[in-house]
Amino acid sequence: NVHGFITVGGEKMSKSRGNFYTGDQLLDEKGYTVDQLRYYLALLGLPEKSSDFDFGKLDERNRFLAGPMNAAFEKPISAAHSKFGGVVPEGVLHEKVQKDTLKLVQRYVKSMEKADYPNLLFELENYARTINSLFVQHKPHDDRFPLKERQDALYSAFYVLKTLLVMLHPFVPATMERLRESLRLPPEVFRVEELGTPIPAGHVLGPKQAYFPAVAGDAAAAAE
Repeated sequence: NVHGFITVGGEKMSKSRGNFYTGDQLLDEKGYTVDQLRYYLALLGLPEKSSDFDFGKLDERNRFLAGPMNAAFEKPISAAHSKFGGVVPEGVLHEKVQKDTLKLVQRYVKSMEKADYPNLLFELENYARTINSLFVQHKPHDDRFPLKERQDALYSAFYVLKTLLVMLHPFVPATMERLRESLRLPPEVFRVEELGTPIPAGHVLGPKQAYFPAVAGDAAAAAE
C-alpha cells in the first residue's frame, strides 16, 4: 500500500497550477525513459512518506546513471573485448569484493521485503563504484600492468557487475535486459539465488550496448 503522495515544487499536483503530468507526458513530451522514471520514483520512498517530484533532482540522478553507473557496466565489457579475447578471464575473486557483496546481499533481501528502496539504491550506487576502484588500482585494460593482478581485478569486476544486474533489475528492467544480453547470460540470471555466484572464467561476452541515456539537455549540448 502507498502511504505517501507526490508534490511538485512543494505544491500538490494540480492541472490549474500547471504542475500535473501524466506518464505519457513525461515519456513523450519530456523525453524521459520508463527506467529513468522508475528509478527516481523508487528513490522517493513513497511507501513510507510523501515526497516532492523535482525535475532537477530527477536529472541529477539520471546524470549519475548515464555517467558513473554506465561506466561500471561498460569498463569490464570493453576491457574483456580489447585485452582478453571477449571472455571473462581466469582470476581469483578479491576478498574485499566478496565480503562487501555478502553484506550487500543480506541488506538487499531485507530491504526488498520492507520496500526500503531509497537507502538500498544509494548503497547500490556506492557498490557500483567498486568497479571503478578496481580499474584505478589494477588497470585490467592496460597491458603495462601485471597480468595476474589485471585478471583478478577484471574477474572481480564481473562478479560485481552480475550482482548489480540482478539487484537493479526490479528497478530498471529494460536497461538490465540490455546488460544481460551484453553479458550473454540466460533470463534465469535475475533470480535472487544467482546472487553471490560468479560469471565463470572463459564465458563469452556479447557486444557493449547503450544502457542509460544521457539527460536530454546534456545530449543536445554534446551534439553541438
